[in-house]
Amino acid sequence: MKDFIVDEDLLITVDASGYGDFAIQEADQQNIEHLLLSQKGSYKEFPILGVGIKKYINSPDATSRLRLENEIDKQLSYDKFYVKTLDVNDLQNIKIDGNY
Repeated sequence: MKDFIVDEDLLITVDASGYGDFAIQEADQQNIEHLLLSQKGSYKEFPILGVGIKKYINSPDATSRLRLENEIDKQLSYDKFYVKTLDVNDLQNIKIDGNY
């Protein structure tokens, strides 16, 4: 999926052409990142969208990881992302394979 690209400060980037156009590129990774970091209610138009991954990061038990995996799968499905594989065993390196 192509979309506007934002920088780490969430500002829309401008392409390098010099005409001042917004940069539009493949944005699947960016969309997933925003979905994982956002809380429910972050998107006014879609109030149930958002994983809120920060609340799961410091939970060491396996139950939290299962909840996180379930929540990621559910939220990506809401966003029309087809998840092929999902691995949250290493919270520093969550692996998601799929496509829109």
